[in-house]
Amino acid sequence: MRRAGYALLLLVVLSGTAGPALFGVLPTAAQIATTATTTDTLNLRSRADLASSILTVMPKGAAVTLTGAESNGFRPVSYNGTRGWAFSTFLAIDTPPAAPSTPATTTTAVNLRSGPGTSYRVLAVMPGGVGVTVTGASSNGFFPVTYNGYTGWASGDYLRLGSEPAPVPPPPPASVPTGTAVTTAALNLRGGAGTSFAVIAIMPGGARVVLTGQTANGFHSVSYNGRGGWASSAFLAVDGTAPAPTGTARAIDNVNLRSGPATSYSALTVIPRGSGVTLTGQVNNGFHSVSYNGFTGWAFSTYLDLASASPAPPPSGSGIPFAVTNAIVGPVRGGPDAAIAFARQSGAIRLDEVERYVREIYRLAPQIGFDPAILIAQSALETGYWRSSWWQYRLNPAGLGITGDPQQGEASQTFASGTMSARGQIAHMHAEVFGASRALPDVLQGTDATYQRVFEAGWAGTIVTIDDLSGTWAVDPQYAGKIVRVGREIFP
Repeated sequence: MRRAGYALLLLVVLSGTAGPALFGVLPTAAQIATTATTTDTLNLRSRADLASSILTVMPKGAAVTLTGAESNGFRPVSYNGTRGWAFSTFLAIDTPPAAPSTPATTTTAVNLRSGPGTSYRVLAVMPGGVGVTVTGASSNGFFPVTYNGYTGWASGDYLRLGSEPAPVPPPPPASVPTGTAVTTAALNLRGGAGTSFAVIAIMPGGARVVLTGQTANGFHSVSYNGRGGWASSAFLAVDGTAPAPTGTARAIDNVNLRSGPATSYSALTVIPRGSGVTLTGQVNNGFHSVSYNGFTGWAFSTYLDLASASPAPPPSGSGIPFAVTNAIVGPVRGGPDAAIAFARQSGAIRLDEVERYVREIYRLAPQIGFDPAILIAQSALETGYWRSSWWQYRLNPAGLGITGDPQQGEASQTFASGTMSARGQIAHMHAEVFGASRALPDVLQGTDATYQRVFEAGWAGTIVTIDDLSGTWAVDPQYAGKIVRVGREIFP
């Protein structure tokens, strides 16, 4: 991936302070904060862009004063008497405490959690526009609140503090589905019950969701990967079964077999490193359902080698021809067997790792929502059909960290296996497509050493189609067209 170059850490700009809210509009909890702390070494810049001059460099842990509203991903701040702009990604906002029993209103559908963070379980999904009571000071950007008999924590980003009257939501229908459902196609998770509401996440086809008890306007309230929202009922199979790999897998390290798909569930036994397990056909929250030695439960996918697993049946999108206008988030095309046969015919080096790479791409990419055929074609292009030295010696699948600078290339990441290569490429694409709008799944955490550079370069969340990869993933203006050409070769 020959990058145009990464601007070193980011941020901060000269500006006047923001005035009071206009026309009586109340600020959100996050907006009323006045101070913040840098989470890494951070540039204080003269304007809200990466091309502006650096006024000073603020060390990690420095306290700054916020002087206005965010612009272009930067916040105006004051540090040691110098005013400028800092990149918001590296600022931890210090939310001021709220007075006990402060009324607030949710600005969109928001999870009520058991603790102050996204790792805590969801107690309920509060619809947008409902009244809640803030009962104390914030912690980690979350406020303790009470809602409809529940007591928990809600993100301050989605609370509007004050006595603003909240609309009373209509009562739910007498009979509302509960339990689980499966998406029948890639489906938007929205902030409210309608297509006019913002998209919170894109759920891939075959994803399992939890029905949280409300229907409105042809939508169900659901929870997906710990995020609450609304999904169109037309694309939900209630109490359906998510397609998932079946067959066998092997533990690549000692791993707990748990009673449910999360670390909060009890451990039934420990699966020793190298042990074989049987995949029983479900994937949820980064875990696979498995059977081992008479036990049936859930194992963390990161510690399973799934090279021998049979992938979920894909080809709903097999008839779509390759073109630069193809969306990265899209239906599955092609299949692993065709890609592996092509690699073999092309004289690929380390074919066993190519097979691991291909099967992991086809297993994991559809769970994220990506068309795996696009990632396969990109890898074949970047590695010279898996014959380059970068693949032979580092198993680098897509030029990750390779910019044309010999020193950077020498320091680039070496992947332990084709499985980890696939995860690194998917993690990088996740940053390019979703940015900070969607949390990186646990199975992808730490797999791409260049993940943060996508945010530093300003490309995070900007990629929609293959064409968008030209000039971002690689400086070659013909990059997208070459991916399409290779894709047509592999999947004619």
